[in-house]
Amino acid sequence: MLDAATANLVERTSGDRFSGHESFPCRYGWLPKFYDLLIRRPEAVRDDEQVMVALGIGRNMVKSVRFWMQAFGLMVDQPRMEPAATPFATWLLDQQSGADPYLEDVGSLWLLHWRLAAKADLAAWHVAFFQLPEKEVLKRYLLQRLERHAVSLDKKLSSSTVRQHLDIFLSTYAASPNAERASVEERLGSPLQELGLARIAPAGEKEELIEFSRGPWKHLSLETFIRVLLDYWELAAPNDKTISLRSLQTGFGSPGLTLRLDERTLLQLLADACALRPDLFHLSDSAELQAVTLLSADVRKAKTEVGYV
Repeated sequence: MLDAATANLVERTSGDRFSGHESFPCRYGWLPKFYDLLIRRPEAVRDDEQVMVALGIGRNMVKSVRFWMQAFGLMVDQPRMEPAATPFATWLLDQQSGADPYLEDVGSLWLLHWRLAAKADLAAWHVAFFQLPEKEVLKRYLLQRLERHAVSLDKKLSSSTVRQHLDIFLSTYAASPNAERASVEERLGSPLQELGLARIAPAGEKEELIEFSRGPWKHLSLETFIRVLLDYWELAAPNDKTISLRSLQTGFGSPGLTLRLDERTLLQLLADACALRPDLFHLSDSAELQAVTLLSADVRKAKTEVGYV
């Protein structure tokens, strides 16, 4: 059994990426359009001009789009190999069989968010979701935490690099408090802002307060929660049939931390998941054992049984 206190899971990511996204958060429309180009003409996604035409973006955004496709786990692009869509990308974005080709379902955004937080190795996500217990924090303080994180990784980064990375993180989840002065594209924002995970508010003349929201979430369906649960299971304990509630609440990449769920809400969602799919999950909530047991042969088979990848 995987337990947070005696985990056989070493943190899979150190959160050591501070750059690559350029100066742009992911924008509405980028992912479906880039996926379409990737499927039709894989070689074209490495050609700046063709990406610019296909997506209707400027040259300075092209590297950013490629970055987000890989950070979200939608594309594999390695030297000496043709770029390719991942199974998750096909499951989500395929025009014929995809679950949500235009990212119209907020459940898709939760799945994309989980991948950024748990698998993309991004420093600001690592600090904000897995190291920061505060519900409210001044932006200045969050920047200091991020700078200390860089130092702990022996990274010698300029203050502007760390600040830009933090700004990209905040723009991904929260609208600017000065939206009326923003450009049209900036006002469109990032699709993950729909999750409502963070908000930026003025705090005096020059300060900004970052407010992190917590569930329960009306827009988090049980179906989406089960998918995130299985994603975490595959990441943290692919060979284990049981995971403790403590791991599900506080483990790296856990539903509790990535979805910002308190213990009561998480327990209720787990109970609901077990009631909906008694063939897949069993919840033990006693003084002797607090854990979820997977009844399927393994987590990959469980994903197949719920129509997921």
